[in-house]
Order: sequence, then structure tokens, then C-alpha cells
Amino acid sequence: MQIEILGRRPLRIFPNLALLVALLSTMLLSPMRLLAAVPSDQLMSPQSRGFISVPNIESLIAHWHETQLGQLVQDESMRPFVEDVRKQIERKISGVRDKLGISVEDLRDVAGGEIGIAMVEVENGRAAVALTVDTTDRHRELEGFLAKLDRDLTKRGATKTTDNYEGTTLTTYDIPAKKENGIARQTVHFVKDNIFCASDSAIEANEMLNRFKDKSAGLAEVVTYQQTLQRCQKEAGDIVPDAQWFADPFGYARAVRSLESADAKRGGKDYVKILQEQGFDAVQSLGGFVNLSVGSSFELLHRTAVYAPAIPGEPDKYRLAMRMMKFPNQESLETHDWIPRKLASYRTFSIDMDNAFQFFGTLFDAIAGYEEAFAGVLEGLERDPYGPQVDVQKDFIAHLGDRVVLVTDYELPITPKCERFMIVVELSNEQAIAKTVEKFMKSDPNASSTEFENKIIWEIHEPEADLSGMDLDLNDLDLLEPTEGASQDDAFGASALTSSAVCVTDGHLFISSHAEFLRKVLSKQEEKNDLNDAGDFREVESVMNHLMPGPVAAKFFVRTDEAYRPTYDLLRQGKMPEAETLFGRLLNRLMTPEESEDEGILREQKIDGHQLPEFDMVRRYFGPAGTLVRTDADGWFIVGATLTKIAPQARASSTQLSSDVNSVR
Repeated sequence: MQIEILGRRPLRIFPNLALLVALLSTMLLSPMRLLAAVPSDQLMSPQSRGFISVPNIESLIAHWHETQLGQLVQDESMRPFVEDVRKQIERKISGVRDKLGISVEDLRDVAGGEIGIAMVEVENGRAAVALTVDTTDRHRELEGFLAKLDRDLTKRGATKTTDNYEGTTLTTYDIPAKKENGIARQTVHFVKDNIFCASDSAIEANEMLNRFKDKSAGLAEVVTYQQTLQRCQKEAGDIVPDAQWFADPFGYARAVRSLESADAKRGGKDYVKILQEQGFDAVQSLGGFVNLSVGSSFELLHRTAVYAPAIPGEPDKYRLAMRMMKFPNQESLETHDWIPRKLASYRTFSIDMDNAFQFFGTLFDAIAGYEEAFAGVLEGLERDPYGPQVDVQKDFIAHLGDRVVLVTDYELPITPKCERFMIVVELSNEQAIAKTVEKFMKSDPNASSTEFENKIIWEIHEPEADLSGMDLDLNDLDLLEPTEGASQDDAFGASALTSSAVCVTDGHLFISSHAEFLRKVLSKQEEKNDLNDAGDFREVESVMNHLMPGPVAAKFFVRTDEAYRPTYDLLRQGKMPEAETLFGRLLNRLMTPEESEDEGILREQKIDGHQLPEFDMVRRYFGPAGTLVRTDADGWFIVGATLTKIAPQARASSTQLSSDVNSVR
């Protein structure tokens, strides 16, 4: 299953944003000289819906090579794989070459400082791409770059024209379509004050030139941009980011969709429109700072601001389904003693369950496509003589607490379905929930109960009934989309439900993808330590509490080596297209070619992982990570960090970790 929050074809959104990041990250494979940064946000359009910049490219490169991941990709044993990935990335970002005639290789030598890229929304037209590169002290390289650009575009049949505007030469190339019914393109570039500027829109290029005179007309003056980046700056203090980014999520979705073909736009539900109409456009912007190799303790440090101010005149702050988004800060999100020490990830957050349920209905109806759809489902659960006959609000929601825990791990051997997860919900009335769960289970012909250490566990086996005749298309309501090649019953939950289990005990509702995983967690007989006893967890906990002291709404802990291992081994086995791990599905989406995005088509694995070394040889490169989320009056703020695995005991026994933490506060 997959959250499709920004459109019918979410891959067209996030990968495009990810490709902007990939364009810059690919540059990390070769050194550059340090030159002054340029405020590209003053030159970018106020209609920029996605923007990323590297203030100091030399610093970013140096820090990248200092990280353990940077060292990993330089390992000789990883060379074939890294080269293969590099090719895949460059294929994915070929759109930049198509639009501007500029490749990643072209920018390596000519960049002397900041590089900025933006996606600009154009009203009633195709979105434009804008690029700025500081070329200070790169005059010779710039001349060679411009000559190569001219040769490359001429080979593509482009027609070149020049125009002089107040002493600045604007060069325009009209590029014919590659094939019949293709898109004819145009790229315009100029150099002013040592800044190379380019766009695939003549209008945007001219406006960029005008902003050299009127810097108050750029992205830097947009309120949402200011609010987002200023919050990050306040939290970061004196530390200068290696990279910073900004996005207007709904605006970016519209901009990317403007580039889609007519065929791609037809059919399916418009989830962007649905969420916007349901009030989620209250999230006006996202933005963040990213730092690599901070001190000797941090591999990665990131700060992200989500700007979602209250809507004037709305008594509940937001409107319609957006009102579900109530995540109260808590003084202490303590780690329960039943959380196993051996796991891949641990996440916990607080949420107002009653509030979420109250405002979920309009979103359900919008996705289902008709009014009272949610009310009809609830009525069926209560009145259907063959159903559980449960009043969901009264018998279930009213007895839930405000704390949720999600734990993941995996079982050996590594297979596409080896990842295990468990959701645990705090209860205010355990007895009432146990009674309601029993009603649900007894009405399910695929459920059966067993006793385990004086606890009742309900196991749900793979359903045999044919659900194809249901009137309501449940796929439209799934939280996550099925993996390519899987049947609709293999959606997140369905494949897991083959051996899933539920138990109500110790003041919590436990829902596990694997019955054996649940037994392991609940077992009193098995000798085990809880997560609080783990040194890496305690270290991450200490660091995160210093980075964001005070009450928070959520905290995450991830052992990146354990979390990535299933995906890594599936790559080695050539089975990534079959992966049902969450991380694996994300990579499948990113690496799936557009022509293979149709549902039900199992894509070919494009990356050759057979030559990858055994995971135990690379495990040392992946350190533990933590994230904290705080609810603010005008949105949320997120701080995350990945710690290096180098000599953690030495750090713990010295003042180095404390010094590193203080340096980034």
C-alpha cells in the first residue's frame, strides 16, 4: 500500500524532487575548489515550488567524503555497484539535459560556489526549471562549458539566437522535438556578475535577469519561504548548512503535473484536489537544513520545518479532514519495558484518537466518491447481522489512549516478505477493547484464538473468500499501494495478514504482521533485555534530547544497518522488484521506469547487485539514527541525526559527543 497524498501518480512528484537532490549529490564524486556562495534564492522566482541549493559546494564535498557512507561508496568492493547506480541516477535526471542541454558532468568544473535549482510554476502553462551556478574564478572553465553547450545543442538541431539586454547577452536555443508529437524545447542562458543562469523558459530567464536589479522580487521575499528557513536557522544557530531546501507541496504537485502528458493526466482520482479540498493545503511549505559529518559524532544532521499556520476564523485551527492532524506534545514519551532490544526500528507518537476519528469521515467520503460513505461503513459494522455489531465510536475509539508505537524487524532468511512490524496502541479501558476485539474476530471466518502465557491471541489467516464483488473499491481507501507484481490482496496488511495476530493485554492493543513476532514480544519466559538496555539506543536518546529538549509529539529510533539489510540482501539476490519492505518499495518506486508504472507489472531490476559484498562487510558503515518531532503553533518542527559507528565507546567515555552536540545546538 502507498499513501497517495499528492496525486494519482505520486512518483511523478517525489522522484522529481528527489532527482533535484540526486543531481547535486552526484557531484559529490569529484572535488571542487572553494569559492564564495551566492544567494540564489534572490534570483529565483517567487513562484518557485521546489528549490534546493548548496551554499558551499566545496564544504559539502569534503563533508561527504568524511562520512562513513561516503567512505563506503569509495570502497573498491562497491565500485561496480556504485557505477551502476550512478548510471541509473543520470538516466533519471536526463530531463535536466533535455530541458537545459546541461549535464551533471558539465557542472562539475564550471561551478565555483553555490548551485541552485528551482521548479517554477507557470499559470496555465508548463512549469519551468531554473538553474543558477556561481562561476567565480572559473572563467576559463566557463568558456569551455559554453562552447560545449553550443556544440551539444547544435547537434540536437537547435537554432541559436542572441539578444543584448543592458549589456548582458541572452543566448536562446530553440530545440526541435526528438520525435513526432514530441515536445519542442527552448533553453535560455546568460552570465551576469559571475553567475550562470539558465531556464527552459524565456520569460523566466528574463525575470531572473531583472532580479539582479530588484532582489526584493525573488523567492527570498516569499513569506512561506522566510518562515520555513528562518525557523531552521533559529534552531541551527551558527552552524551553516551543507544544503538547504524548500517546497510548496501542493504547488510542486501542480508544477510537476503540468509536465505530464495528456494520457498520464487522464483517469483515476485527483488526490491532490481531494486533499486540497479537505484542508490539507494548510501545509503551506516545507523546508530544511542538511549537514554532513558534523564533528566526529554525526554522519547526518537535518532540521525540517513544516509551516502550517492556523486558518483565520476557523475554531478548530484547520478545516475538514486536516483537523485530524492533532499530535499533542508530551513531557515524556517513555520507552516501555516490553519493547524488545533486538529490532530494526522503533517509532512512537502521540495523537488525539477521538479527534482523528471525528474528522476522518469527510476524507473517507471524498476518496470513496460519494457522501455518507464512512457513515455507511460504520452503520454496517453496527447493524449487519453477520458483522461484529460494534458501535466503533462508543465501543472502540472511546477507549483508546493517545499513544501509538510502531516496531519493525525482520526474520531470516531474507525474503521479499521477511520484514515484520507491530503496531501497539495505548488503551484507557483494556476490558472494553478486549470485548470489542473479540466481537470483530468472531465475525471473521479467518480468525481463530489461541492462549499464550495466559493471554488470548487472535490469529488472522489468509482469507480465502473472493472479495472482487464488493461494491466499494477498497483499493481507493488503502493507505499504501500494493507492490508491483503483487495481487490486490497483497496490499500492506493483506500479505501481512497471512499470519497476523492481535492481542489485548497490559493496557495495550497489539497488532502484529507475524504471530511469532507477537509471541516473542509478549513472552515472559524468554530471557531478554528491553530496548532501554541497549547502548546505541541510550546514546541516540541522549543526543536527541539535547538537540531538541522539552516536550515532543514523536520520537523515532532506527538501526540503519538492520533497517537496510533486507533491501540490501534483496538487491544482491536480484529480487528487489518483489520487495515488500517499506524501504524496498520506496526504492522500487524511485527506480521504476515510467513505462513500467502500470499496476500489476513486475519491473525488471535495473541495478545489478550480484557483485555487492556480504552485508556483514558493510554493516559498519551504517550507524544508529534518531528523530524528534515537535508540534508548534504554526506547524511542526523535526530534528534528526545519524551517528557514526566509529568508536562509540570512546565517544561515550569522553567529552567528544557532548562537545559535538553542543556545537550544533
